[in-house]
Amino acid sequence: MLITSNRISEIMQFNFQFGKKKPDKKQLIVVGIVVSTLIAGLSQCTGVSENGLWDLLDEIQRKYFPQTILNELILQDPNQVKRRVERDVDKAIRNVTKEYDRIIDKSNEKYKPRFIEETNDKSLCYTEDCKKLAPPIRMCSSVFEGIDCPPKPEDQ
Repeated sequence: MLITSNRISEIMQFNFQFGKKKPDKKQLIVVGIVVSTLIAGLSQCTGVSENGLWDLLDEIQRKYFPQTILNELILQDPNQVKRRVERDVDKAIRNVTKEYDRIIDKSNEKYKPRFIEETNDKSLCYTEDCKKLAPPIRMCSSVFEGIDCPPKPEDQ
């Protein structure tokens, strides 16, 4: 039997797909119905909101099963995508807030105002009660140090 080039091309036909293979619409529909039914049932039994269960499912599948049909199912629903984006933004804000608070506290400590006690000027007081008062206190900014506000002893 003679094998021609046409026969070889028929026998050795390859079907390559580049990139990620999209799931079939039928698969998405079946998985969507099953998952939606499970989530609705769990919500009724446990009293947890359906959105909370969808969020839990989304976070679990993102961490442990990122390339599954569940991810495609969630990405098809605009409401679920919106909730995913809100969770990601809230998480990023929480992570940055700790560092931001640390930087602000450090800055506030560095530029904290100082209080300088002055001597009591008895020439301004005409009564004994006035002379018994504590000496006045001045507040000096750490940014504007000069004649009226001498530098801090630890900075010298």
